[in-house]
Amino acid sequence: MSREFETDEDEMIFHLQLHRDTIIWLCEKFKEQGIKHKRTRGNTPEGDILLINEEDAPKVKSLIRHYHKEFNGG
Repeated sequence: MSREFETDEDEMIFHLQLHRDTIIWLCEKFKEQGIKHKRTRGNTPEGDILLINEEDAPKVKSLIRHYHKEFNGG
């Protein structure tokens, strides 16, 4: 799917909003699964979501793989 943007800024805004909305959605899914997490701030290179319990990491990886397959057909 190709998108046409009037300006470079419009394209950047689109991608940032998509990223934000995806992270919000994923945090909601984690909450539904009882996975404790916290949003990060400050453009940390470690990522956008901090898991509180390291033991949840395998469950999170499995969920992300599932969502990736569901939305990307892979």
